[in-house]
Amino acid sequence: MANENKPNNKLIRPRHLKKLGIPGMIVILLLFIGVTVYNDNFAGNDDENSSAETSSDNVVTVDQHIDGDTTRFNYQGDTHNFRYLIINTPEIGRDGDEDDPYAQEAFERTQELLDNAQEITVEFDEEKTDQYDRYLAYVYADGEMVNETLVREGLATVDYVHPPNDKYEDILRDAEEEAKQNQVGVWSE
Repeated sequence: MANENKPNNKLIRPRHLKKLGIPGMIVILLLFIGVTVYNDNFAGNDDENSSAETSSDNVVTVDQHIDGDTTRFNYQGDTHNFRYLIINTPEIGRDGDEDDPYAQEAFERTQELLDNAQEITVEFDEEKTDQYDRYLAYVYADGEMVNETLVREGLATVDYVHPPNDKYEDILRDAEEEAKQNQVGVWSE
């Protein structure tokens, strides 16, 4: 019974670690650290590459200018109409109707921004298309959001805000407030 109360001086280690010994545990630890660092580095690169692929997938070219807030773009091997999200430009007259005030200016400004751009990209919100099968997008000419530029210059108003497609509503409302204060475009009358 005296042996039962005697402290055990041996360290209790799992058998597999005991068999490896100190040098083996150091090798495993170094391998673990190396794999972790390797994965972290390449996971970061994969994220960057997938972001680049996503943005390059959204590069478009102009097929046809329709009006200030609609453009037909070449997109992923086909042509599609794109309606600019959260804005409305004055209507160009069709079938003999007169243009709304500033309709031609909005059309020409959109055309100018897009035709002078080195790169045009589109960004979708939650819903990619509308009931007319048009793509709904924020359009960028060399990184500048065309939707916002048109609103800020008084050539478009904030309109057709339909959640969940309202990601940039606040930015566009701020641009509209600025246009009103500066009394430009449709706000000059």
